[in-house]
Amino acid sequence: MPFEKGQSGNPAGRPKGASHKVTAATRALFKDVMEGEIENIKDSLDRLREESDEKYVKALTGLLPYFLPKQQEVDVTMKAPPKPPSWFDEVDTSNVDSSWMD
Repeated sequence: MPFEKGQSGNPAGRPKGASHKVTAATRALFKDVMEGEIENIKDSLDRLREESDEKYVKALTGLLPYFLPKQQEVDVTMKAPPKPPSWFDEVDTSNVDSSWMD
């Protein structure tokens, strides 16, 4: 019995962020391979540093996206002016010298 258009056998679908089985297996395999290559990678980077500082820095910056999250610019705007804290009205400021604030 075919599904109606727009309907499926699993209406909830795969949860957001859940990876595909092949993706998970590929990542696990890649992780195993890379863990076995750590010393070789260190040795290669050391040789590259001795050969050329420029190539070494370029190699490191090329690796950074795999170890650090991508930075995103966030625009923050306030729609309402900030209000003083609720306890501010309870503070007695009548005997405070405020001349230093001028």
